[in-house]
Amino acid sequence: MSNLATRLRAVLTEQSMLDHPFYRAWTQGTLEVERLREYAKQYYHFEAAFPRLLSAIHTRTESPAIRQALLDNLWDEEHGERNHPALWLEFAAALGLSAEEVVNSTPNAETQALLDHYRAAAAEAPVAEALVTLFAYEGQVPEIAWQKIKGLSDHYGFKPDQFEFWSVHLVADIAHSGHEMAAIEEACSDEDGTVRAAQAACTKLLGFLDGCYATAGVR
Repeated sequence: MSNLATRLRAVLTEQSMLDHPFYRAWTQGTLEVERLREYAKQYYHFEAAFPRLLSAIHTRTESPAIRQALLDNLWDEEHGERNHPALWLEFAAALGLSAEEVVNSTPNAETQALLDHYRAAAAEAPVAEALVTLFAYEGQVPEIAWQKIKGLSDHYGFKPDQFEFWSVHLVADIAHSGHEMAAIEEACSDEDGTVRAAQAACTKLLGFLDGCYATAGVR
């Protein structure tokens, strides 16, 4: 593993979303369903934006290899009727939410800050920093997905067809994050700046969870 990859993996460990009280409560089965519902509403806005983040980076990337990796990721996210936002709405439905409730919900301040940060990075940051912003999220997803599936199965009575969003990401984001790491290493000309970008993205992701926790009534 390269020095840059080691440093980036360390950032994700130090600022792991799984260590956040919201996710700890989820995996332990102590998070009330109403709080999961609020999370489902807020997370939808990020999931719905993700394909356009990929497109924004793809548009301004010179490397054919990096463009191909982004295109593969975009295809997985958005192709077909059972695309990832659609799978998220199925998960929300299993929590008792209608698609209209989710799609028409209003991002809270922390969700909006996350969206603004990711959109600015995708559109304006150096390519390596834009890619590492994606990696800060997708590099954590496989482990998060596994823990969420276990929590939903063990504590909330969910069946496999109700958490397919997480099952898909458990597999897909292993490949996506691996491709992102290779692309980051190809594009990187400022290792310290790239590490700082990963830290900033992780901070926004943790802030998003803070917002879900607070909005759900936990202070």
